[in-house]
Amino acid sequence: MTSTGILGKDQSTQYMDPPKGPVYVAVRDWKARESDELSIKKGEKLEIKKERTEGWWLARSLDTDQEGLVPINYIIKDEESELSTLELLELFHYAMTENVDIPKIKEIKTSSNIDDAEKRSLLLSLIKQDSVLLDQLRKKEHEKPKAIRWYDDGVELTSPSFLQCQEVASLLTYKHTFIKIIKSSPEVVSDLLPVLLQNEKVIIEDTQLTQDCISSLCNLLANNKSLLELHLTNCSIDDKAVADITNVLQTHNNTLKKLYFFDNSHISSVSAQSLSELIINNSTLTELQISHTSISSNGILLILQSLKSNKSLKLYLNMKHNDTCTEYHDYNAIKDRVIFYE
Repeated sequence: MTSTGILGKDQSTQYMDPPKGPVYVAVRDWKARESDELSIKKGEKLEIKKERTEGWWLARSLDTDQEGLVPINYIIKDEESELSTLELLELFHYAMTENVDIPKIKEIKTSSNIDDAEKRSLLLSLIKQDSVLLDQLRKKEHEKPKAIRWYDDGVELTSPSFLQCQEVASLLTYKHTFIKIIKSSPEVVSDLLPVLLQNEKVIIEDTQLTQDCISSLCNLLANNKSLLELHLTNCSIDDKAVADITNVLQTHNNTLKKLYFFDNSHISSVSAQSLSELIINNSTLTELQISHTSISSNGILLILQSLKSNKSLKLYLNMKHNDTCTEYHDYNAIKDRVIFYE
């Protein structure tokens, strides 16, 4: 009998591969709704094949050997599972960057007889080989809100220190295509921007970006060939910042495809002209998100008119602008490319 999931394997096979990735356990039943999803039962153990930021991870059932996407709020880490490479990386970062009250770790970190490279090597070996220390470190790391969260394709940093950012930057590889920064300081973001913009996707969230930050961002965006997606969410972006960013995207950047200004209340109708010109003059951009800003109905109408010139861009708006859009005389021609958010 063959699995019904699109990613499933032939269940007639007697041998089942041991898990190579982290092992999680289902906390309650969940029934798949799409062909690429995996139904799970409470207590079922799953090998995580790929972690994503969208809330769905690719998993393989260790009971049935079927693979598919599962919602991450239905699973938790199996503390009895062996140490995975991903968890090792997280524990290593925690041990290196935090004041961990474990004597063996303190001894290595405070030693003056070995250099930083050797300290890293010793710490990694210690975490992998000392099961008692591993349990202690897991408990302490679990109790602390995670400043660094590694995924298969990127990393998320919450209120990171400059040291933590340096550590993360040193371990980024070609497989890491996105970085997400949450609740950071403008100084840390400014220092990290050259590294950030080498990735395909950058999300900066709940962080006040100063004019100096915006200027640095614009300088780096000019002729950038790496960044495809930029999210600036609740970053105190104002009309001047919008004008600066849209100007460089019109004149010096033909790589960025998705631009998100979500939840920036300082963006007013003054920005409507800059955004309209961007839509008309930049043929590379495919998505523009301006929901939860302070752009008025008149500003939205001006932006809608520009969609007639750009036939491919999708525009994301507040639901409150639904009536304004539906009353626009050419709305039928663009309605498939206007998406509303609550």
